[in-house]
Amino acid sequence: MENEFSPEESLRIIQSMIDKTKNNVANDAFYFLFWGWLILIICITQYVLLVWVKYPQHYYAWGLLWVGVIYLVFKTAIKNKKQKQKVKTYVDDSMKYLWTGLGITFFILGWICALNEWKNCFSLFIVLYGVGTFVSGCFLKFKPFIIGGIIAWVIALIAATANYQNQLLLTCLALIISYIIPGYMLRYNYKNQNN
Repeated sequence: MENEFSPEESLRIIQSMIDKTKNNVANDAFYFLFWGWLILIICITQYVLLVWVKYPQHYYAWGLLWVGVIYLVFKTAIKNKKQKQKVKTYVDDSMKYLWTGLGITFFILGWICALNEWKNCFSLFIVLYGVGTFVSGCFLKFKPFIIGGIIAWVIALIAATANYQNQLLLTCLALIISYIIPGYMLRYNYKNQNN
């Protein structure tokens, strides 16, 4: 005997799964904030080394990225060991695949840009920030990420016409608008939902 759901029941089930995923991601808003702050600090450090200190190897600032990657690998492994998620939703899987794909794309793009003297590379990174946050916002039905993604795309267009130093600053702006502010809003919403 099959259980048939009415359209209203089906929508309620779908909405509850989206809400559960929102709570999962909101609980993990840490990742948006971590990457946003880490890349922001790296960009500011590189800008200071390039413009103020005039250090020829200003790009060494990106070595901090590997510290962040190693930290997150261990943190995620420990978290997964402690907590086995019982129910995975389509949105959970979609978010995982989206950010895994974007992470690989960031790495490959960084490699390509390093071989091509970084001309306009930051505008391409900003485009990817926009894609990640826009799609995440659509999956989660969370407007601050959608708006942040759209603004990141506009900033990418501006960055494409800017010099290298200003591309670094525009990257900082894109990170604040697309990762950091929405990340704090997501965490705030999560805390309010759970109180």
